[in-house]
Amino acid sequence: MTRKLSRRDALAMTAGTAVATLAGCLGEAADDSRGEPPENAGELGTPAAEFTVTITSEPWPEFTPQIVHVEPGATVEWLVETGRHDVTGYHEDNHPPHRTPDGVEAWESEYLTGPGSSYERTFDVEGVYDYVDRQQVCISHEVAGNVGRVVVGWPDPDDEPAMQPLSDEERSELPSQVKNAFEMFEEETRPVLEAGPEAAEG
Repeated sequence: MTRKLSRRDALAMTAGTAVATLAGCLGEAADDSRGEPPENAGELGTPAAEFTVTITSEPWPEFTPQIVHVEPGATVEWLVETGRHDVTGYHEDNHPPHRTPDGVEAWESEYLTGPGSSYERTFDVEGVYDYVDRQQVCISHEVAGNVGRVVVGWPDPDDEPAMQPLSDEERSELPSQVKNAFEMFEEETRPVLEAGPEAAEG
């Protein structure tokens, strides 16, 4: 015999379905929010899965930010907002001094001709990568100190060429603004890498 649903039973079932549906929606929303990268992703101590560095010329040539921290396998994009630039890794086979992880080949962009031009590179090898804008428009962008750093993963700073002291010869050949930038990079990067991801998460 088929039991006829009372109005109370029907309301209870409807309410139950609504609660289950709402819980599912909230659960999905919560899951989505957990998947959002933190607002400071890309800063030292918070590696990003991808990142965009902007390049400008006014009032002087500049990568913003100068230092980015990404996960192994992350892609970094350099996007020109003003001026003409390039992105060249400091590498013994291309543009010394050597400040790229050992075993990684020389890397560089093509000439980035103006606003909207971009270059992407995927960093599969953990390590510290220093790079420079070699263009000369009015002044040498390297002389102006337009250099940057990509930190990939959590390498041991003592194993990284980019984190070793410059030799006397290298110091004599580099513009003073670049030497100052490298010193700043060291001061900011080393403590974070030595502390490790546990400290960053804490």
